[in-house]
Amino acid sequence: MAYADEISPILRAAFELLREAGRPLPPGEVRKEVEERVPIAPELRAPNAHGQARWWAQLGFRTGEAASLGWMTKRNGWAITEAGVRALRDFPGTEFYRELARQYRARRLPPQNTNGPEPVPANTDGPEPAPRHDPTPAAFEQFQQNLEYARQLVGGGRNLERLAVGSFDVTDLYRAAWSQAVAALDHWVTREIVDRAMGLALTPELPRPRKFNSLSIPVELFENIHHHAKPLDETFRAHLERHFSFMTFQNPDKIKEGFAHVSEVNLWVRVAEVLTAQDTTNPITADGVRTRLREIAWRRNNIAHTADHDPDRPGQKMPITAKEAETTIEWLETMAIAIQLALGDSLPEASPDAIRTTPSAAEAGQAGRSRGRRTWDEPSFLQAVERYCPADVRDTLLAVYRHAESHPSFHEYHFGEGEYPSVTAWFNLGSDKGSVWSVYTGPAKSVLAVNFGSVRNRGASRERMARLAERLSVLPGSARLRDRLESFDYANYPSLQPSALARPEAREIIIAALNEFLAGGILL
Repeated sequence: MAYADEISPILRAAFELLREAGRPLPPGEVRKEVEERVPIAPELRAPNAHGQARWWAQLGFRTGEAASLGWMTKRNGWAITEAGVRALRDFPGTEFYRELARQYRARRLPPQNTNGPEPVPANTDGPEPAPRHDPTPAAFEQFQQNLEYARQLVGGGRNLERLAVGSFDVTDLYRAAWSQAVAALDHWVTREIVDRAMGLALTPELPRPRKFNSLSIPVELFENIHHHAKPLDETFRAHLERHFSFMTFQNPDKIKEGFAHVSEVNLWVRVAEVLTAQDTTNPITADGVRTRLREIAWRRNNIAHTADHDPDRPGQKMPITAKEAETTIEWLETMAIAIQLALGDSLPEASPDAIRTTPSAAEAGQAGRSRGRRTWDEPSFLQAVERYCPADVRDTLLAVYRHAESHPSFHEYHFGEGEYPSVTAWFNLGSDKGSVWSVYTGPAKSVLAVNFGSVRNRGASRERMARLAERLSVLPGSARLRDRLESFDYANYPSLQPSALARPEAREIIIAALNEFLAGGILL
């Protein structure tokens, strides 16, 4: 039986249970109810290499992925979101799991230089690895694995306490679990930064954070890529891993400083907003998030450097319980999920309607060396539009292009780099500047991407983005645009296809929608 056929009924039953409950449920209650609702094969009930029932371990990993996409939350219990309810409705049967896997690969995994589809693996002993040639699990998957090890330490400690083992201090297992969880966070932050930085490096048309542009690059690295045809992805990744390996990401200030290399989001403010939205009965502020992280990091350092010495009781350790360790593990997982939601997608969604403007590493080693990467400008962009676009598509794209510079909020055009031309229009959006749309043109087709992910990261309200989506949804192929955007928490960059751009009314619809959006005032 295929992996999707095995895990799908379990995952779906869990989500249906959360939908019916209409409130957060403790994981233990979810486990009990799912076992009663779904026949679980004996091989999935069997323990994995770490002694945990395979199906329950897998459900933990899959729900972690779902939470990172905004389909559910794990703060103070498991709860389904509106996006999760829509996914249940829109994707019946095994398609629910397959859509989760597809969106997770597209939105949360680093870009891979692979060609053609890769099958969903049938591993059921750990987090199902994304299709990749590197056997190392993806960053968040490895984070979940490491947290699971920490949970098993807590479980082992509980069992030994019930047995009244007295030959050693059983609570040291809880201290080990605490340290393991903090180490898991530290390692995940490092890998997440490197993955997102690689996404930026491999997609030169995307705007760069200031700290990314100020990264130091050794001359040797430049020469290896430019003169010796070393692959960019391998060479630059190795440099980034060395660069960030000397940093520790346990303190909230250091975590924010690290993520500033790949995002200009006001991290802890946005994380607090995400966490509060997940549980409005327990709001939390940015300083509250930072304080909790500092307390957890302090305790980890006390365990590591003083054997958890209690300064108020000389010769004694600070007390710790299984519940305290378990709560810390759950909070760190919830906080990491909130960070992913705050940062948004690593890259605009790689969908069939996207036009790739940057050569892959393999192409860069062959055709890229003969042509070289090109930086485009307005004359060459306009020539390409004339060359590649049918007249009706061309007229719409040029109308949108010329509308931009005539608008009072217009800031600048950013012309891309790559094999084929692209241009992005930046506008003043009240308190910030953001890229609102991009045009990609080439021999295959030309599209207009509406950069919801960019304006979202600049603070655009959901209401304002929803109005823009509604105005554009009357175009062919866009009827479900708003639903799709909401399922991605407005973090993606949908493209209007040639069939929509060719309509006689397209330019008026698009320009009117942009005018309404740009007149939205200061973004909050």
